[in-house]
Amino acid sequence: MGKLKVWSKNLNNEIELKKEEIFKRDYKFFKIDRLERINERIDVFSDNCETCRNFKTEIEDIVNRLPEFINGSPRKRAEYEKRNDTIVKHLKLKHGLVPEQYYVSVYSFIGLLIGAILFGGATYLVEPGFVKWGLLSGFTFGLIIGRILGHQKDKTKKAEDLIL
Repeated sequence: MGKLKVWSKNLNNEIELKKEEIFKRDYKFFKIDRLERINERIDVFSDNCETCRNFKTEIEDIVNRLPEFINGSPRKRAEYEKRNDTIVKHLKLKHGLVPEQYYVSVYSFIGLLIGAILFGGATYLVEPGFVKWGLLSGFTFGLIIGRILGHQKDKTKKAEDLIL
């Protein structure tokens, strides 16, 4: 039987109540839905991780002051972002969580670079007049292969329930 997640459910209910005090565009911009997912992850990992246990009080403070952070001055908004990013960084490094479509993005970029270098270099060696076509086809093939491989990696992370 899985963990009940009472702590995270209470915090997420509190966030739901505070939604009325926050503009919808700010709700999306500051990724408050991600904060709800972070609550659930911290609740699960806090049994085995001392740092996650310590983050519980920090998250409670963030949720209690959420409208103040989001609707406040730029300094308050920056503080919210910094505190949130500290927690996300811990979850990424210690627990292996990644954002959705993370590997698709990374592998696409790497594939684009490698494809351009390989195809562009090969085209330059064979026929220097067609380098731009070699680069273009390298970009295309590298991007396609990178997206396919990244999608597969994201799929395995999702199966392992390691998506933030």
